[in-house]
Amino acid sequence: MRALLRAALAVGGLTAVVKVAALLKDSLVAAHFGNGAALDAFLLALVVPTFLISVAAGTLPAALTPAYIAQREQRGSASARLLAGAALRQSYRWLVALSCVAALASLLLGWLPGSRLDADTRAVLPLLAFALAPFTLLQGVCSAWSGLLAAEGAYTASVFAPITQPLGIAIGIAFVPAPTVWTMVGGLVAGTIAQAAWLAWALRRRSLPMLGAAMVDVPEHERATLTAALARVRVQYLPAVASAMLMSATTLVDQTMAAWLPVGSVSALGYGTKVSSVLMTVGAMALSTTLLPHLSALVARAEWTALRELERRLRWLLLGTTVPVTVALVLFSAPIVQLLFERGAFSAAETATVARVQAAYLLQVPVHLLGILYVRLISALQANRLLTIGSAINLVVNVALNIVFMRRYGVAGIALSTAAVYTVSCAYLAIAAHRRLRAAEAASRSAVLHERVPSLARTAEAPCTSAA
Repeated sequence: MRALLRAALAVGGLTAVVKVAALLKDSLVAAHFGNGAALDAFLLALVVPTFLISVAAGTLPAALTPAYIAQREQRGSASARLLAGAALRQSYRWLVALSCVAALASLLLGWLPGSRLDADTRAVLPLLAFALAPFTLLQGVCSAWSGLLAAEGAYTASVFAPITQPLGIAIGIAFVPAPTVWTMVGGLVAGTIAQAAWLAWALRRRSLPMLGAAMVDVPEHERATLTAALARVRVQYLPAVASAMLMSATTLVDQTMAAWLPVGSVSALGYGTKVSSVLMTVGAMALSTTLLPHLSALVARAEWTALRELERRLRWLLLGTTVPVTVALVLFSAPIVQLLFERGAFSAAETATVARVQAAYLLQVPVHLLGILYVRLISALQANRLLTIGSAINLVVNVALNIVFMRRYGVAGIALSTAAVYTVSCAYLAIAAHRRLRAAEAASRSAVLHERVPSLARTAEAPCTSAA
């Protein structure tokens, strides 16, 4: 528990620095662009790439890490790295295709029925979509590399490298005399290139695979076991992809439905997520990055008592720390928005709107972080199909509640719907994780019993043989 908390605090601290840099960047963006059409276009152009990255590359650790750790303990580090290389090689092919799909899909967002985007936003959206295609590809590669580094316990590079993205945008806005939306695009792509270079250096230092490995390069004596391990990764990867696709679709749905509201609603939704995003990203990175390798090792060694005790302690620790912080931030939502954003083109009227959105989003923080614990537990137990079922439920609930709440509360209703969705999700994940844990424990006991019965039979046969 102490080792896990130390690692989580280190990851959380580094993530907090990255998010503070992102908040400072957002403050610069607010001062120069306000809450208008140009920023709406930039954010909409990022919706599909962000969605596809989280689906294709963000889910790879959930499938690869448990298999990677099991392979490392059973066959050694060299065999585990061959498995990682083969998995990375296959993921690169998907990322190239998805970067093209993201650019094409982004073109359609401005023409959805009911959209109130103005003509300027519609005109610039196609250009932004294609300009951000390199970002999609590089960010996907960075996500895959970060997962591999985290599985080896190299948390610093995997967590801190994303700071280059907000720094790239902030430097562009600060030093370009008249920054435009293209300044943000250039800064984002440059920052992502720097992130990829940093992660590549970290992989090379630890002799971890970077370009991937083909099966023809694998030694003959390793090929059969590696093929079986890679098949297990695929079995867990597809449900994880489906789960992430459905869960990330809630963000896509929220931003798309915000475009049905008056101009500036997409930007208000984006600003309203900033503070809650800091808390959830810091907490989620600290938990998910460190928990998955730790839980996977406990499952591989069948240490069920330790696993249950760890889950119990973390559950109460999370609730005891996040609930008071959430209440305080909700009460002071308006002053926080005023301090962070109200300057330049960002007016007091926009502060009132964003404060309501932010307060509603903050309500999800405790249940969101508690849900991360159960997501990682389910992945460590290699039952990612349960995540797919839960994500499908969440998407249906999200759409229904968006329609109900946005009619009454406007853009703040979309945020309130998200908080309700994560509450439902957390309850489902907790129940599913405990049921799967009981099943795994029962299967482990049964396997031990079957191993003991033949040994007892052999012991009983020995005196008989001697007597004969």
